[in-house]
Amino acid sequence: MLKSATKQLNQVQSFIEGQQWHQSINILINDGLLTQIKSAHELLKKESTLTSNSPSRLLSQLEEWICQSYAGIKKSDLAHQHCSAALELNPESVPVILAKSQLLLNEESYDQAIQLLKKANDLTGGQNQQVRSLLDKANRLLRQSKKRDYYKILGVPRDADAKAIRKAYRDASKKYHPDKYRGDLDEDAVSRKMAEINAAYEVLSNEGISPSTSC
Repeated sequence: MLKSATKQLNQVQSFIEGQQWHQSINILINDGLLTQIKSAHELLKKESTLTSNSPSRLLSQLEEWICQSYAGIKKSDLAHQHCSAALELNPESVPVILAKSQLLLNEESYDQAIQLLKKANDLTGGQNQQVRSLLDKANRLLRQSKKRDYYKILGVPRDADAKAIRKAYRDASKKYHPDKYRGDLDEDAVSRKMAEINAAYEVLSNEGISPSTSC
């Protein structure tokens, strides 16, 4: 069976290396390679050829590839399903941890992503540039998420640079200055609004450095 599947396995490996996610899914899922390997695996266990604690390297590799492929085409539900299966078979799979972490970042689950990436960083001795880069990104996004209200107060996007932040602050200050405000808010509400604007600018200006590079 393995001999007959060798061609397909080599094709999938090539597709994964080239990030050709749809092609790998076609072989692994649509052509039934995963189902075929799973069935053979279960049969060998039933016949006691494999024990319950025997390593499942081939099955682990297939689940890893499927996890990466579904993550690559942003099929989150299916990716999570196969990433979890892959980590159950091999908790130290760095490619799976990277794929699952990216899914978590897309879902704004920053703390969970950071926890996984720290594990991957430990596994690789801090030498994997891809892991370190994604961990830095996760930490940056976590810090930015805590400042999201400040961006909203000034009405600027989270990737706004220092110039845009200064302009938004000046515009908001003119609008809500207690001596110049013309609107439905009472004096106390205007004062609170102005305090929010000042606080937002103080945090986001970060001494004139863009938050997109300083966070």
